[in-house]
Amino acid sequence: MSNMNNRPEGRLIPVFAVDDGLRNADLVLALSKTAAARGETVLMLDQMQGHLMDKAGIMVGATLADVLDGSACMSDAKYINHNEHFTAVSTGGADLDVILGSLAAMSLSYDWVFIGAKPGCTPAHIRLAGAADAALMLYDCGGDKFMRAYWMLEAIRARVPKFDPLIIAQIDNEGCEAEGFETFDLLAGTVRDFLGAAPALGGILEDAGSAVELAPALLEALRQDSDDIQKCASA
Repeated sequence: MSNMNNRPEGRLIPVFAVDDGLRNADLVLALSKTAAARGETVLMLDQMQGHLMDKAGIMVGATLADVLDGSACMSDAKYINHNEHFTAVSTGGADLDVILGSLAAMSLSYDWVFIGAKPGCTPAHIRLAGAADAALMLYDCGGDKFMRAYWMLEAIRARVPKFDPLIIAQIDNEGCEAEGFETFDLLAGTVRDFLGAAPALGGILEDAGSAVELAPALLEALRQDSDDIQKCASA
């Protein structure tokens, strides 16, 4: 829960997808709803060209891009969803590079800022990873697609050596959880061989329902990760 003195915790949490077609929007929405239902303040940021806002059932008018070009006020781009603790914003056409500073400032006003990042790995994704308090990274278990998570982790750790996201393995067929564990074992072993410590497995994701089921435990794991990072920073 939020601190008794009402100071926001200010956790900046990107949810990365290493490829197209992953359910990161479902996971971001489930995390946001779960935190807001607990009375914590949430800003959900859609950097997925409106896909996340569609999932949330929000019709978007003004976006963060409109705010940045001066055609709208910030209040116009904020949408209250589900309850008073849950605010959603779409970045519109604004590049991640351009909004990073705004994200850092906005995070100070909320307990959680969940960012649905567009798929892939660009220099802006790497800078966002460096600014994050904790993070999730999704990959597809099909074939050797788990290696895309390795390549993204390799690219980020080249600049952010301590980047340690929780890994989410997405399966496409019901009852194939074993495939998720197997591919994660392969991913973790490859990371240990070439990059050092392997990230932890946050869960196996099958559909929107499993995102809802995973959200409470993931929220607490992300809270612990961000608290550990803050303790290290202040040590």
